[in-house]
Amino acid sequence: MINIKAIANIKESFKTRQVKYGGYAALLTLAVIAALLFLNLMAGQFPLQVDLTESKLYSLSEQTLQVLDQIKTPVKFYGLWRPGEENQDVITVVNLCLSRNKNVSMDVIDPDRNPGFVIRYDRERQGIARGSLIVEGEKGFRIISPRDMYDYLQTQSGMGVSGVAVEQRILSALIFASSGYTPVIYEITGHEEDLLSEHNLQDMVERENFTLKTLNLQVSAIPSDASVLVINNPQKDLSSGEAEKLLNYLENGGRLLVLADYSIRSLTGLNEVLASYGLQFMYGIVRETDPNYIAFDFRSIWPDIFDHEITKPLMDKNKTPVILLESMPLSILETRRRTIQVSPLMASSPNAFLRTDLEEDSADKKPSDISGLQIFGAAAADPSWVQDDEKQTRIVAIGCGSLLPIYTFLGFEANRDLFMNSLTWLEDRPGTISVRSKSILQMPMRLNMTQIIIFGTLFIFVIPVGFFVTGLVTWLKRRHL
Repeated sequence: MINIKAIANIKESFKTRQVKYGGYAALLTLAVIAALLFLNLMAGQFPLQVDLTESKLYSLSEQTLQVLDQIKTPVKFYGLWRPGEENQDVITVVNLCLSRNKNVSMDVIDPDRNPGFVIRYDRERQGIARGSLIVEGEKGFRIISPRDMYDYLQTQSGMGVSGVAVEQRILSALIFASSGYTPVIYEITGHEEDLLSEHNLQDMVERENFTLKTLNLQVSAIPSDASVLVINNPQKDLSSGEAEKLLNYLENGGRLLVLADYSIRSLTGLNEVLASYGLQFMYGIVRETDPNYIAFDFRSIWPDIFDHEITKPLMDKNKTPVILLESMPLSILETRRRTIQVSPLMASSPNAFLRTDLEEDSADKKPSDISGLQIFGAAAADPSWVQDDEKQTRIVAIGCGSLLPIYTFLGFEANRDLFMNSLTWLEDRPGTISVRSKSILQMPMRLNMTQIIIFGTLFIFVIPVGFFVTGLVTWLKRRHL
């Protein structure tokens, strides 16, 4: 027999506050679950990805995208990998290239099963390492070895990976494969200069699609194929004959990169060349007194970086800073041709001073010292505007002969990037300036005294007092309930 009263009690129970709230909560939970399932299904239909890595390891730079957009002929990537041994860093960048331009495609080749394919590209018969990437276009091909995909840094525990250079290498290979042009850089010798090979930069320069050669101006003329001349940390000055050759070269749209410091001692010949374009080295060593600009001691400086095509990529605070050691400043001459544009690249604080008497060892400022802001690097262009096929003379001068040794021995990659950016700007290839290796090193936060006081006050005083006051107010309210 059906208990009518029991059924009525059950019906009444559904009208209670607890059941109503529970029902609402259950319905709301089901609605949220359904919404999440719907959003998940919708998200799966769109290949949307967000690169949250600090150095944007899984994104292409704007410069690479521009180069890809300009490729109108077929370009093929060949990955030399055994099945299951693919380099995911390379695959990620290549897939981004494929999605950007339909003229770009890729095949994975097992080198053990296809030795004839590998031999076709091994023109020097030195072998091609397994794991290499071949980039081939109508104008030629480039081979990127697995070691070239990364930057390495010597540490106390051995050689370690410091950065991912996949995009940088692929961009350089794409430029060559689509153009077939390789500019030639000549290192000036005969003045006890530092060769780039001594700082592990020869391979890097060649990977940037440059050909590197040496040139002694005392015995040879400047070749017609010279794209850029480099004078790196000379210990002796230029002769009058060498200076004249450089001036003639520059007058015809030449490009020159100079790294020098006080060790050159005599600056007559070098300054003769630079003064024609509004620049002049000032003999001496800059000493810094502002602690916010001091890297290790008063001779090592973390300079201010000015906005320029060369330095813009270096202004990212997450990257290693440019460090200058025992630097010699530059003077930007007011007396110069109106067609010449000179842009400072780096400078000290206004509290620095130039010591011209190098026999004086005192850290204190002396009457012979020159006070004020000191410029460490500058870029000059003549004419400042370019029309049609007009040649533009370009010069980059940096008053730090130890710029590259600081990278070689201390691992400050921004020093290397400053040098490489200068080369690519001189060669008028701005598209590759911003594409450098993506560092995986974690740099410590560098705070000045004002920031230390602000953050210290916030975390040591303001936040704890805020919690204490909030707890006290809550306790007082509950006490009187």
